[in-house]
This record gives sequence, C-alpha cells and structure tokens, in this order.
Amino acid sequence: MIDNHTMTVIASDLVAIEPYEATVISIGMGQRYDIVVTADQTDATDFWMRAIPQSACSENDNEDDIRGIIYYGDAPGTPPTSAYDYEDSCSDETDNIVPYVSKTVGSTAGATADEPVAVGFNSDNLFKWTLNSTTFVSEWEDPTLMKIMQGETAFETSNAVFLLPNANEWVYVVISTTLAVPHPIHLHGHDFYVIAQGTGTYTDGETTLNLDNPPRRDTAMLPASGYLVLAFETNNPGAWLMHCHIGWHTSEGFAMQFVEQYDAIAGITSNDTLTSNCDSWTSHTETVGIEQDDSGV
Repeated sequence: MIDNHTMTVIASDLVAIEPYEATVISIGMGQRYDIVVTADQTDATDFWMRAIPQSACSENDNEDDIRGIIYYGDAPGTPPTSAYDYEDSCSDETDNIVPYVSKTVGSTAGATADEPVAVGFNSDNLFKWTLNSTTFVSEWEDPTLMKIMQGETAFETSNAVFLLPNANEWVYVVISTTLAVPHPIHLHGHDFYVIAQGTGTYTDGETTLNLDNPPRRDTAMLPASGYLVLAFETNNPGAWLMHCHIGWHTSEGFAMQFVEQYDAIAGITSNDTLTSNCDSWTSHTETVGIEQDDSGV
C-alpha cells in the first residue's frame, strides 16, 4: 500500500487485466502486480509505501517497519501518514482479476492431476512435504531434461513426474490440503487459469469451475484447509516444475514436474548447450564442495 493513494492495478504476473482500483493489494510470494499511481495529493508531500507481512501466513519480527518513502519534490522527509486498514487473511486477488484478452478454458480435460498436500516425517525421520504422497527430489547429476534427451522414459518415483504426452489438450490440476496453512503455488512454463479456489473440500462434479475467462497467472494461493484448481493447455513442450513458493517448503520436497509432449522436447532443445551447462555445474559443485542436502530445487 501507499498511504493516501489509490492504486490502479493493470496486470497480474505479467498478464494484462481489466484495470481495478485498490488501496491495498494482497500479494503472495512469487506474485507480481503492475500498478499505476497518480501523484494527486495536496495535503502532504511525503508518504509511506508499506509491505506488511500478514500474520495469518507469516511471521516477521519487523512487520511494522518494512517501508519506503514516496515523496513529491526534490528530497524526502519523514512521512506523517498512516496506513490503510486491511483484512489479515492471506487471500488472493482472484475476485478482482479479469484478463484483458478474454480466453475460455476447455470444458473437458484430457488429463487431471489430483495432488493432495501433506507433511510429516519420512522413513529417515526427516520432516518432508508431499504432493500425492511423493516428496520431490531433483537429481542434480541426472536432471529430467537430460534423461529426456537420452531417450529415457522411466523416472524415479521421487522425480514426481506427471506425463502429458498429447499436444493441445486441457489439463486440470487439483491441489488440496486439510492443513490450516496457505501456500503460493507456482508453475513454470505456463500462465495457468485459476478455475476454482476456496476453503473446504473440492468435490469433482460438484465444485463450480469458472471456465469463462478466469484469472490467468503463474502463481496462485492454495487457501488454508482448502483447494486450488488450475488449468492449462499442453502447447509448450518441456519439463515444467510446479512448486510451493515458500522456500523451505520447496526445499523439503513440496514440488512436482509435468513432462509435456515428451516426443517434441528433443527437437527444440540444444543438447550441446544442455550438456555444457550440466558439465559446468558438476565441475562447480566438485570445486567448491557443494552437497545436495534437500530437494535440490
């Protein structure tokens, strides 16, 4: 928020939207918003710009002092302004987001990924997150893209691979949790469509899906004790990671990957560049003594 000012929001995660006005924007980790602010104040020249961690989903010992100064004129002074009131809920801006370029989601999914979230101690007594009972682990020495380029079609369970072999079909991803903790979910390779989001239980065939120009972005909140349903079209071949954007959750395995159009990936990938990058990484880890002690993400 910027004290005394109203923001006009024009894009979410780089997707242009129908502009809306707000004094406060709820931002999850990994989310981005483009805003326009008019310098129209006459009662003061210095204003606090505030980033306030919401206690419903975070903890920060300095939560009242993450601020910058917006000023009119040649030099800043100490702002006398006060913050706007806001709802501490860790919610998304979903209800306000209408993409400027209208698109419709296919009413029939060619594939559906059902990914319940859980957390607990594994067989090694390590605290780990899971998606659909799998804790993700990346193999630095043999990454997914390298496996694909070598023609391998079998993946380790811990690679958490969901295969999407067909082009141009719709995929629905249902992520749900019974835990009272919200998570910002980020997908690489796509702007996904948020077709359902809420607290409580998602029920296939009963929960309403918004298929008519729903919010389109790359990071959305999985509500505490709730569900998030994403949709995307398989029009971008690759190995795409989906993960929680809370760093230590990802470190503890809260991630999975979609291998999209396996047969098309090799034809658009430079094997020389891939091999060179992997060799450079291996050399670097050996030189400085880096050891993989988490999910590898």
